[in-house]
Amino acid sequence: MAKKPARTSAKKRKPAAKPRKAARKPSRRLPLVAAIALFAAVIAVAAVVVLLPGEDAAAPQVTTTRLPPPAPRTPQPKQPAPKASAPSPAAAPAPAVNPPPQVAAAPPRPKPVWEQNAVPVAVKPGQPMIAIVIDDMGIDLGRSAQAAALPGALTLAYLAYGDDLAAQTARAHSAGHELLVHVPMEPDGAAADPGPNALLTTLSGAELDRRIVWNLSQFGGFVGINNHMGSKATSDPATMRAVMAELSKRSLLFLDSRTSGATVAHGEAARAGIPALKRDVFLDHDPSPIAVRAALLKTEKTAEEQGYAIAIGHPKDATIAALAEWLPDVKARGFAIVPVSALALRIPEAAGR
Repeated sequence: MAKKPARTSAKKRKPAAKPRKAARKPSRRLPLVAAIALFAAVIAVAAVVVLLPGEDAAAPQVTTTRLPPPAPRTPQPKQPAPKASAPSPAAAPAPAVNPPPQVAAAPPRPKPVWEQNAVPVAVKPGQPMIAIVIDDMGIDLGRSAQAAALPGALTLAYLAYGDDLAAQTARAHSAGHELLVHVPMEPDGAAADPGPNALLTTLSGAELDRRIVWNLSQFGGFVGINNHMGSKATSDPATMRAVMAELSKRSLLFLDSRTSGATVAHGEAARAGIPALKRDVFLDHDPSPIAVRAALLKTEKTAEEQGYAIAIGHPKDATIAALAEWLPDVKARGFAIVPVSALALRIPEAAGR
């Protein structure tokens, strides 16, 4: 019975013999595998060293689009350096520049009333100009209508006490004529009657002003006034100052009919700063047809000599007939028929501009 356990103990020692046998005879494959692994490691390290970018290497290009070569630069000539000016010893530091304030542009100044009511005409350079003025309009309706039917542009002066002035002046203006107020003024001869609301040298200042305003209020659309009679009134400085003061307020012009050689009207108008003109020729002081035609020839000669002429006539049969024949002919011969405003705009003798 005691021998059986000993056999069992001997059998258990057999597996321990295998490691001893392997230790005594090592395998030849181990050096080869180690060499291959070492070689592979060296190759991997070398690949990492080669492929990693250096410290100054550029980043890899993402796209492969080839850009066009840059255009050749044209060499610019060298500009000489500006010479530095020596600073002034007494120069003060420049003050700070502030931006200018924003100011609205001033609206254009309106034209004076006489220019607003003027009849425009075309005049060639060097062309002699003639202004034909017909006084005493508005009393004789038939002859006034005949005068307004003449070819224009004429200047028609209507008496402020005429009949149906609004309709008469509207028709005249529509026909291309310019308008004046023919203001009655005191003459030298006591027998001559200038008409109602005339400007007299014996009037008080208040009454004189009232009559001036009344004469300027009977119709509209006119460029100014001229005197009816008035040889005494136009020679009186006080009366003319009152007239010119009112014309200045209304921006109107003045035409001196020159019924007196002692007139001061033109000078007072210049002092008041308003345009002023003077008559050159009376057409029908002698109302005969031959005298009127002679006066028209004198008007032409005056225009040729001084560049312009102002002739005053009246709505008389001989004057209307002579003008109807003369106006087309004088235009064809190179003269310009103009209203008085055209002369106020163009001649240096017109004061107040």
